[in-house]
This record gives sequence, C-alpha cells and structure tokens, in this order.
Amino acid sequence: MKLLDIISVLGTSSLLSKLAAADSTTTTDSTPTDSSCNPLKTTGCSADTALATSFSEDFSSSSKWFTDLKHAGEIEYGKDGLSMTLAKRYDNPSLKSNFYLMYGKVEVIMKAASGTGIVSSFYLQSDDLDEIDIEWVGSDNTQFQSNFFSKGDTTTYDRGQFHGVDAPTDKFHNYTLDWAMDQTTWYLDGESVRVLSNTSSEGYPQSPMYLMMGIWAGGDPSNAPGTIEWAGGETNYADAPFTMYIEKVIVTDYSTGKQYTYGDQSGSWESIKVEDGSVYGRYEQAQEDFAALANGGSVSSSSATSSSATSSSASSSATSSAKSSSTSSSATSSSAKSSSVESSSATSSSATSSSATSVSSSSSVSSSNKQSSTSTKKSVTPSTATVSTISSTSAPTSSRSTVAPTTQQSSASEEEEKGGVATSSNNASTSSATQRSSEQSSAVETSTSETRSISTVQTANGANFAQSLPREGKLFSLFVTALLALF
Repeated sequence: MKLLDIISVLGTSSLLSKLAAADSTTTTDSTPTDSSCNPLKTTGCSADTALATSFSEDFSSSSKWFTDLKHAGEIEYGKDGLSMTLAKRYDNPSLKSNFYLMYGKVEVIMKAASGTGIVSSFYLQSDDLDEIDIEWVGSDNTQFQSNFFSKGDTTTYDRGQFHGVDAPTDKFHNYTLDWAMDQTTWYLDGESVRVLSNTSSEGYPQSPMYLMMGIWAGGDPSNAPGTIEWAGGETNYADAPFTMYIEKVIVTDYSTGKQYTYGDQSGSWESIKVEDGSVYGRYEQAQEDFAALANGGSVSSSSATSSSATSSSASSSATSSAKSSSTSSSATSSSAKSSSVESSSATSSSATSSSATSVSSSSSVSSSNKQSSTSTKKSVTPSTATVSTISSTSAPTSSRSTVAPTTQQSSASEEEEKGGVATSSNNASTSSATQRSSEQSSAVETSTSETRSISTVQTANGANFAQSLPREGKLFSLFVTALLALF
C-alpha cells in the first residue's frame, strides 16, 4: 500500500459513505431533503427547509426530525436510544435530518460499532458538498477522526485528523460540532480537540447543511484497496451483526427563517437567501437553548423562527411576565387600582386588631413604599390610634414588586403609580373627614371639662371665702357656697 493511497482515503473517507449508500440498495422513496441537486452546477434546485430552532432527541421512538433513508440494515428505537445495525453485506442503515442548519451546533452521545472494516459516521453536509465529519473505525478502539470538505474539493488530502478517546466502541462519549461563522470546533466530552478557522486555505464550509448518521462497511471487498486499508482491513461478514448506538442528539440552528436558497453559484454564505429570517439571526438564543437542553431542560418551540419572531417572542415573554401580576400591560392601571384597594382592605383588617398593631402596620407600609409620595405624606400624619389606622389603609399598592423588571412594565408601573395615588387620595379624604369628626368630638369633651373645672374652682373659692369670715357670717357664707355649687 502506497502512502499516497492511505492519505487519499483519509481525505475522502466520509464521501465514501455516500457511495456505499448508493451502491447498497436503491429506493424510490423521496425525502424532505433531497440533496441530489447541486446548486453550484444546476439551477432551479429546491429550497432547503430551515430548522431555525433547537431540540433534543432521545430516540425513544421514531423521530419527527429525521428520515430513515430505507437503506438495507436495521434501525431500532427504545428507552436506551437508537441502534443502527449492519447485519449483512451491503447494509447501510442511515438517518437524514428533514431540516438544514445555516451555522449551528450538534451534539451526539454515542457508542461506535466495533468490527474490522466497519465505519460509524456522524456528519453535516450541504447540497453543494460542504461537509464537517466525525467518524469511527471499528477496529480502532483508541481514537476517532475529524474531517471537513469545501464544495467537494478532494484535491488535497491533509484535512483529516485523529483524536484519542477512551474505548469509543465500548463506552458512550459526548461528541460535539460547533459550526460557527468564524470557526468550527470539534469537542470530545466537553473538551475542544480541534479548531478550524474560516481562513483555511482549503476552504471553509459555509452553506446550509443537513445532518446524517449511519454505519457502513469501509472494508467491503469491492472497495478500493486504500479504502479497505483505512477502514482497518477487509470486513468479515461472518462476524456480523455490527451495531452503533446513539443515546441522544442535541441540535440548534444559528439562523432564523423558513427556508434557505442559493442566490448565485458562488456557494458563499453571503449568497444564501433566507425566507422570513436572517443568517446568524439567533446565535445568542441558540447558545441559551443548547445550554438548557444539555442540562436536561427544554426550550420553547417558539424560540425565534425568524427575526420578527424573535422580537415577538421577547415581547411575548415580557407580556407573559407582566401577566403574573395583572391581566395585560394595557390593563395595568386598573389592575393596580384593584390591587391597592385589596391591599388597603387587608391592611385595615390587620390594623383593627389593636391600636398598637395598627400604628406599627402604618409605619411598616409607609417604609416599604418610599417611592410613593402619598405614603411619604401619610408617614407625617398625627399619631393617634384613629388616624394611624386610617393611614395604614391608604398605603399604596405593593403589587409592583411581583412584576419582572422589563421595559414594557416600566411604563405600566407609572400608570400603576398614578392609580395608587388616586386611590390613596380618596382614602386621604376619608381620613381627613374622620379626623375632623374626631376633633369636633374632642372639642365638645374639652368644653365640658372646662365648665366642670370652672365650677370646681368656684366651689373651692367659695369654701375658702367662708373660712375667712367671722363665725357669725359662716353660716351665711356656707349657704351661698351651696347655692353656687348647685349652679
């Protein structure tokens, strides 16, 4: 075997999987992502359906995200995930996504198939033959291979690299492809093992790509000697079946929109036209989605399928947050007034339990709502038990504290503030009227007390006057004093 033959296989190995699929069996089934039309060579190719969202698939059952290409072989779904089995010669079980990514991130937790000449594949490919690969050779239980292609160019053979991994055909590992606009990064169990810059002299993948996964026999006797050598040797089908296992796949698209089309035959990302969206239009959202899914969480199906949808989703999120405190942002003012009344009623009820409690309640409410001018005014009212009770019932609503701080709710808070002041003013009027009534009552009591005081003084003075008279006049003075006491 010449060294050039081996190097050639390293550069073209992933392309051979497509040839193996074509040679094994033929099918008339059409799939949602028919990539037989190369837009760089042919006009009128169909548009590529955009994913424009994120998802996680555990393959407990047939997936809505992927299409079985109906190549020979076995594909099974279950509680442990997906298994793809090559049971005999020409088997090539494969799944192809029914969507395309325009930059994005894909992750697979899988165990590669073992067996001489058996190749497990997981890769992205475009209609114009851009490609990013991860592949495992079944006879090599110490490493996996990364590779890439630009527009199907195989004139150079130094793109493939090998990376050490602990027993990939015996253990599950996490493999990730992060295909960004500036660079592509391959990860193994969360650690970067390779970075490809978009300034590569051998080109850079930059057109919409679908996701493929499958198993094939690189060591089939009919393959080229270089291919068989790269695959680890000739496959002995007597050792079949050979099975690869996938536990979970996570996918996120960095772009928005409904579908992608080629604007010309340059194949550059700038030439890609997006219906109702934009290239790289959801990069930040995609990072959040991916992190959530990788941690076992979920994401909303409405996480921005277009630029306008992104804005709408953000607006919807803010509105939804506001609804936790009121029905909608447009009804915030009336909701605030209602909340103020309810708050006043609750505080008043608490205040009436005892005068000491109501004074404390008034002080506490005013302190916790310093932003309201009304509560500030209430805090300087006379501290009688009656006024304190009324003051606590007119405290402004505190329902604002339950509303998330969003731009929409800032204006809503201003409306709510106005509503709270208006309600407090009404209560203040009631407070003033009650206070005046209290003062009038106090004035009557004071007047009576003063009259009694005068009478007492007069009686005392009469008694003192009687004591100062001679004995003969004392009887008369006592009589006068008694008369004065009657009046």
